[in-house]
Amino acid sequence: MGDLYLKPQRGSDAVLRGLSPNIWSQSPLTQLSVGGLDEGFGFIDDFLAFDDASTRWLLTQATAGTAACDVAAKGGVLLLDSASSTNNQGAQLQMGGAAAASSFIPNANAKIYYEARIKLADIGSTTVQAFAGLSEIDSTLFASAANSSANHVGYEAINTTALAIHSEKAGSRSSTSGVHTLVDDAYVKVGFVIDGLTKITPYVNGVAKDTITTNIPIVEMTPSFVCHSSGTTDPIMHIDWVACFQAEQVAN
Repeated sequence: MGDLYLKPQRGSDAVLRGLSPNIWSQSPLTQLSVGGLDEGFGFIDDFLAFDDASTRWLLTQATAGTAACDVAAKGGVLLLDSASSTNNQGAQLQMGGAAAASSFIPNANAKIYYEARIKLADIGSTTVQAFAGLSEIDSTLFASAANSSANHVGYEAINTTALAIHSEKAGSRSSTSGVHTLVDDAYVKVGFVIDGLTKITPYVNGVAKDTITTNIPIVEMTPSFVCHSSGTTDPIMHIDWVACFQAEQVAN
């Protein structure tokens, strides 16, 4: 299941550093981690280590961009650095890259649980292009300040600090906007539960937002992140951890 170092929980659900109970209490996470994979499959990556030459994560540059562990951070943090202040330049990260043939596929008999704890540093009011969520494999998730992936579910900010969640199926999109306002150098937990093919419930800092009920993709998707510049600053996405599980019966 990957690195598993669950940060200590303190305070209310909105400020907990670890997994949000409002999402994960619904999932078979305990059974998966203790009793095996009869209930489904998934992973947690706490970024205790990172090797961009491995097949676990694929780093793709839009002219610029780097990914490396923050050696000063306790418990593992990955820095996805746009490494550029030029518009539309930066880095994207996808789990497995072209090798991610058995990722997460929404279907009528499954629930998919996703959450990541991220922050964006060196952003102004319109100086970041960012994405965190699930997407089909695409070597250019963002192009010309737009999400070019035809199938994805995730949180996005394009030339703004206003975060929205989108679900896109074969190029048709449904959205819940205004779910969060990004603050420079401040962590936020972004998550969602895909319930079959009927609805997606977004969660920000463990608090449920308006559901999405249309345009739920039905293709393989993998955890994905994008951090591009909007042309003024060199934004850096700090990824504390990411978790994703699909709950369904898996044939032996």
